[in-house]
Amino acid sequence: MKKQNWIPLILTLFLGGVANAQEARDDGYSLKECIELGLKNNIEIKKSMLDEQEAGFQRKEITGSGLPQLEAYGTYNNFIDVYPQGIPGGVLNPNSDPNGVDVISFGVPQSLKGGFKVNQLVFSQSYLIGLKAARTSEEFYRLMTAMTSEDIIYDIALNYYSVIATELQKINLEANHDKLVKLEGILKAQYENDLARKVDYNRVKVNLTSLETEMDNLETLIEQRSNYLKLVMGLPVASELKLTAYDFDQNSNSLQVLTMDPDLSNRYDLQVLDKQQELHALNIKNIQSGYYPTIATFADLNYNAFSNSFDFLSSSHQWYRGSLVGIQLNIPIFDGFQRKNKIAQAKIQSEKLRHDQYLAEQNAEASYLNAVKKMKNSLKSLEAQQSNLILSETVFDETNQLYREGLSPLTDVLDSETALREARAAYFSQIINVKTAEADLYQSTGQIEKIAQ
Repeated sequence: MKKQNWIPLILTLFLGGVANAQEARDDGYSLKECIELGLKNNIEIKKSMLDEQEAGFQRKEITGSGLPQLEAYGTYNNFIDVYPQGIPGGVLNPNSDPNGVDVISFGVPQSLKGGFKVNQLVFSQSYLIGLKAARTSEEFYRLMTAMTSEDIIYDIALNYYSVIATELQKINLEANHDKLVKLEGILKAQYENDLARKVDYNRVKVNLTSLETEMDNLETLIEQRSNYLKLVMGLPVASELKLTAYDFDQNSNSLQVLTMDPDLSNRYDLQVLDKQQELHALNIKNIQSGYYPTIATFADLNYNAFSNSFDFLSSSHQWYRGSLVGIQLNIPIFDGFQRKNKIAQAKIQSEKLRHDQYLAEQNAEASYLNAVKKMKNSLKSLEAQQSNLILSETVFDETNQLYREGLSPLTDVLDSETALREARAAYFSQIINVKTAEADLYQSTGQIEKIAQ
């Protein structure tokens, strides 16, 4: 293989593009498909969406408390002993002592009452504030769902890159393993013809065994990291997850990321804090609404029946209708300064949240600046690692050729093989560092959803 074509060929074979996601699906999941599956299946997102639905029902519940409240009721009384009542003597019985007390029973042993009652809230400042708070709460949970989705996208991307990085390290070892296998064949033939020392042959076998052990360890690590990626995506761990090749064209996408608009207001974590501050303000208003009067109207329509025995089902039994309408006014006058102290507490909570907002804004600014710096350094380091990899490939090929010609010892060949393996590993690692830095920069500006575009 010509060394000047090695890097683009590796990128083409092992890191191919995702322009056609449908075709890539036959070979595995692209980053975009992993993110789509994660947004659909992740448990945390599902829970957040349930919180959002719950907030919607809470708003409807609050709205319903301002609608007419209609209820039917019924009462049956069976007095074993009719309640006695005391009245001044002589009122109903002229023969009784006017200075005494007459005890009589008012009522009948059995009575039945049934009717309908309706209440309608006319004015309540607390109700109006509650409606605003409910709508704001719905917006808050929508933001929480969006923020959770952002976190899941970021986690999927990092774990996706982690699996890819481990697979690249395995590819690196396999490439050197193939070279050592060829070298072992040459040494074996030379040793059998007394042209090489046994110790040299054994050294190559030791290196091969070490590489095979590392490859087995990487295979286990790939499985472990793939399983964690499945968890983040919300897939069953027992399911198969094969990742398709990925386009690591760091000189285009990554450079474009550096030119993004650094508008940090797109960050959902900052928007969530703003919405929390709105809820705090509404909470203060809700407590203050306790100083306002409330007005409600009510109406009651009922039918009553009375009897000495249970004969209410008789068609001849007479029923007496009763009805009323009214209005109720409640005016708070003094509550022992409870509301005043509740308002003071709520204002303190709001002030504490303002400090949290300030810290969050500063952290967001620092995260953005750090992400930009990391991206620039990663791109610069990638160029250096690419040059170092090309040089290591050249040194290995030349050393190998000199060894075949008998002009270089085996030690130089093994050293150059180790250097090539380390250079390739460093190059692959730096590719992943660039993509990780890209993810950090997207997240710091609240645009992580663009990572798979």
